[in-house]
Amino acid sequence: MRTLEGLRGAALVTVGGSVVVRSAGPPATTGTRFPVASIGQQFAAVAALLLAERGRLALDRPVASWLPGSPPWWREVTLHHLLTHTSGLPHWGDEPGFDPRAAMTPAERVSLIPRGTPVSRPGLRWLHSSPGYLLVAHIVEQAAGRPYGEFLAEHVFAPLEMGSTTTGRPAGDDVAGEPPGPGAGDVWSTVGDLARYHERIHSGPLLNGESRAVMAGPLAPTAEEPRAGRAFFAGHYGYGVFVGTVGGHRAYFHPGDVPGFASFAAWLPERRASVVLLTDDEHADVHAVTRRLLAAAGLS
Repeated sequence: MRTLEGLRGAALVTVGGSVVVRSAGPPATTGTRFPVASIGQQFAAVAALLLAERGRLALDRPVASWLPGSPPWWREVTLHHLLTHTSGLPHWGDEPGFDPRAAMTPAERVSLIPRGTPVSRPGLRWLHSSPGYLLVAHIVEQAAGRPYGEFLAEHVFAPLEMGSTTTGRPAGDDVAGEPPGPGAGDVWSTVGDLARYHERIHSGPLLNGESRAVMAGPLAPTAEEPRAGRAFFAGHYGYGVFVGTVGGHRAYFHPGDVPGFASFAAWLPERRASVVLLTDDEHADVHAVTRRLLAAAGLS
């Protein structure tokens, strides 16, 4: 088993279910919980797919019925658009409801988001929008008839044996930074739990085969161009995950960041490999660290 010198945070690489790289820099250990930021959006996607399988949601129908009082353009927005970041909603910015630093409840923020100015008609272009995933969590809550965090805990985290994963700041943890809201980046986890998630969500029984294929499908082109020195490249987006390559291997992955933290998690299906990095260094060069992890694991 290999380790990584100078790492600030925690990292884990598994291949075929076996740990090949495990590393942590003090004071963190591989059991330390970190905010995973946008990586957590895939849990919102899993929740929506589970409810769709159970007939509680329709991915291809307009979401306006879940958002009373929303403007006319929302009649064209479907849950599929929100999940693939093709709704036309902008990312966090200066419009009402789009400032993650503003003090408001998730419900108050959700009520403001539909009033934002769309950057395009739904389905025309890809644009990462965390507010869109805040709406996904809101719709999951309504369809499930219970709080979003409770649904994830019972129907996603427990079945996948992610015992150290929570929504919202873990009780007793004293760390800086607070993610902006349910669905958009409120999950805290460990490298071990995320590696276990990768192993089980892409091959286990939680989702049926059709849902797994949709989640990891190249559904929305991102228009990203390959750049020299990058460890990962995303040509498309599925539901909550980028679909592209990591170290030249086909992969489903997501980077993430919130103030004070950076993260990266990837599943390489042909190698049955999971690569997870969680760090409390918001300036960490995630591409450089990922390249080092791949090399240490013999995956470069």
